[in-house]
Amino acid sequence: MRALDVRGRPVSCGRVVLLSWVGALVIVLGWTVAPLTSAAAGRSSESGPNAGNESTLNGVSCVSASSCTAVGYSGDNTLIESWNGSSWSIVRSPDRGTNSTLDGVFCVSASSCEAVGDYSSNGLSQSLVESWNGSSWSIVRSPDRGTNSTLDGVFCVSASSCEAVGSYSSNSFIQALVESWNGSSWSIVPNPSLVPDQSALSDVFCVSDKSCVTVGNSGSGTLVESWNGIAWSVVPSPTPGNYGGLSGVSCSSATSCVAVGNYSNGTGSASNILGRSLVESWAGTAWSVAPAPSPSVAYLYGVSCVSARSCKAVGDYASTIYSRRALVESWNGTAWSIAPVPSPSESYLYGVSCVSTRSCKAVGERASNNGVVQTLVESWNGTAWSI
Repeated sequence: MRALDVRGRPVSCGRVVLLSWVGALVIVLGWTVAPLTSAAAGRSSESGPNAGNESTLNGVSCVSASSCTAVGYSGDNTLIESWNGSSWSIVRSPDRGTNSTLDGVFCVSASSCEAVGDYSSNGLSQSLVESWNGSSWSIVRSPDRGTNSTLDGVFCVSASSCEAVGSYSSNSFIQALVESWNGSSWSIVPNPSLVPDQSALSDVFCVSDKSCVTVGNSGSGTLVESWNGIAWSVVPSPTPGNYGGLSGVSCSSATSCVAVGNYSNGTGSASNILGRSLVESWAGTAWSVAPAPSPSVAYLYGVSCVSARSCKAVGDYASTIYSRRALVESWNGTAWSIAPVPSPSESYLYGVSCVSTRSCKAVGERASNNGVVQTLVESWNGTAWSI
C-alpha cells in the first residue's frame, strides 16, 4: 500500500513500506487507522486473472460499462487490470525502484488513462506516474518534494489536463502535494501552507480545468481545497468528533459534491477506536456533514456520483472485533442508506467508479479460506451488488 497512508486503510503486513515518520503522522493527525491485515493477493472477482502474488486493487476508473481500469500492486510490483465487459485481465505495467504501487487512476477514454502512486528508492518514497496510450503503459517523469513523496489521487478533464494529489515530508513535517499535467510534463503546483505542518491530500475531482476539489486531512481535522484555475485555496470543512479526515470526493457539478472519510470521538491513545464513517456534502456555498448511517466501527474510502441524486460510497466496517467486511452506502437524492453487498470475511472496498445509475465497479481486497488475501471486485447492475 502507499508509503503514506492517511486514508485509514489497513496497513499491509505482507508489503511493509511504511517509514518511521508515518507512525508519527498518524499520531499527530489522530487518524483512525483500521486494524492490520495482510496484503491482498491473487484473483479478481468476475473470473479475474491470478496475479500470482499478494495483491490488492486500490482504485478504479470506468469510461463505460464495458471499459474499466483498476490499479494496485502485486507483491512488490504495480498491478493494472482491465475490464472489457465480460472479464478482467492483467495488463503489463512498468515499475521503478522497489515496492512499486499504484493508488489512483483516471481514464478520459479507453485509450487515455493516468495512474499515480509511489515507489521506494534507497529507502525513500518517490512519486510514480504511469500513462496509458491505448496500447501500453509507460512511466512518466514526475517531480518530488522533500525527502519522501507519494501521489494518492488523480483526475483528468482531458488527455492534456490532469491534477494529482498526495503528500511529501520535509524536516519532520508532512505537507500536501499537488501536481499538474499540461499534456507534456508534470509540475508541482503551489498550494496553501498549513499550520500545523501536518497535512495530506487523498483524492481530487475536477468539473473543468478551472474548477477542482481535493480532500484530505490537516492536523486532526478534515481538509478541503478548491482550484479556480489560478490558485488552490482552503475551503472550511467541518470535523465531527475529535479527529477526522476525508478520503474520497466526487462532484456532479461545481455546486454539488460529496466527500467521504471517517471520524473518531476517541481522545489521545484511544483516537484509533470507534471510527465512524463520514459523509460531507457541498451545495455551492459551504461544506456540511450529511446525515448518513454508520456501523459502530466503519470507514469510507471512495465515492462516485453520476448525478446530484445518485452516489455510491465504499469502505469497510467491523462485523466483529476480529473481522471487517465490505461496506457500501448509497445516496438516492434524499437519504444515505447502507446497501446490501456480498461481503466475504475480511473484505475491504477502496475505490468505486459509476458510469450510470445501473453500472458501477468497486475494488479492494478480501481474505480467502486459506488465509491468503485476494483482490476483490464487486459490480452494481442497478438492482444488486455481486461478486
